[in-house]
Amino acid sequence: MQLSLRALPSGRKAFTMTEMVVVIAIITILMTAGIRILGGTSSQSRKSATDTVTGLIEQARTTAITSRSIIVMAIAEPGDLPASDKRCRVGLFRVPAWPADPTTVEAVLIRRWQTLPTGVVLFPGEVDGIRNPLDEDQITLRYRAGNKNIEVVAHAIAFGTRGGLHFPTGSDPVALRVIEGAYRNGAPSPNSKPIAENRLKIGRVVARPYRTN
Repeated sequence: MQLSLRALPSGRKAFTMTEMVVVIAIITILMTAGIRILGGTSSQSRKSATDTVTGLIEQARTTAITSRSIIVMAIAEPGDLPASDKRCRVGLFRVPAWPADPTTVEAVLIRRWQTLPTGVVLFPGEVDGIRNPLDEDQITLRYRAGNKNIEVVAHAIAFGTRGGLHFPTGSDPVALRVIEGAYRNGAPSPNSKPIAENRLKIGRVVARPYRTN
């Protein structure tokens, strides 16, 4: 579109009122489209992260049954691992012997750390009265990667040899919250209110994950 200019008494030129209205309308349309695109991207990232976590839970549970060993799904937040991208990571570990005091666990890495998409975090807080592992104390995992001995402090969910929850201890299920957010000042924070999230419930006896919203 070619904008016409009219002369001002001082010799300067300016847009006409009609042309300014058109420009403002175009800017508004572009901003609205951008917000929708970003919203769609965030929603897609949340779905992708939920699918990743669900798949890792299923893999951990199945591996625990077939290998007849305790399998830990560890959740590492920024600062837990030597990474500077401020993203959440989830890894799977086999534990040859579960200790009486699980504050420190000797483990074997069986599935490398999976990085959740940018703009998505696992968030603390109960889900309809169901406890969240991210509200529990972290454990220290010791394992070997290549020729290095590594020690990481992370939140953990452990699956027993019959496919049920082994840790956190108790008789109730647990739940995870996958939200659209980021780590700010070292803590997970939602991008909006109300919080855009997916909720996963993990049963105690049969630790299969399923969506609750």
